[in-house]
Amino acid sequence: MYTNSILPADVAVVLGLMWNIIASLAAFWATGKYPRMRLVFHGLACFVILLSPLTAMILGLPGLLPEEEESPGARFVFLPLIFEAAIVLLLYCLAGAMLLQNRFIRRWRTGAVAINPVKPPRKSSRASSSPVAWSRHRGKGLG
Repeated sequence: MYTNSILPADVAVVLGLMWNIIASLAAFWATGKYPRMRLVFHGLACFVILLSPLTAMILGLPGLLPEEEESPGARFVFLPLIFEAAIVLLLYCLAGAMLLQNRFIRRWRTGAVAINPVKPPRKSSRASSSPVAWSRHRGKGLG
């Protein structure tokens, strides 16, 4: 087997695990500095987390010659990294769902979102254009 790889498999896995945590923490830190860009930072962190197992496999697995086969357990080293990436992405999805739910509940409590909107009765155009109806509507009398 051709043993030259960029990094040993164990080091690649540990770097991948650390990079997943650092990427999400950096996204939260950058969101605190630039709140308007939060979607960009967290999207970039999710992209990095999705690519980290693949990057670790590229860096940690040795290059094989065409007539060689890799050992049967060579890719099992990367299972913790794949599981951690899946868990971090699941937590991102849950946090996003909670954020959207809290925004909806807050808007619903303030009256900005109506669950069953009821349209007010339509007034005739003649009544709304008369000065008497307009003054009554504003709560003031004519005199």
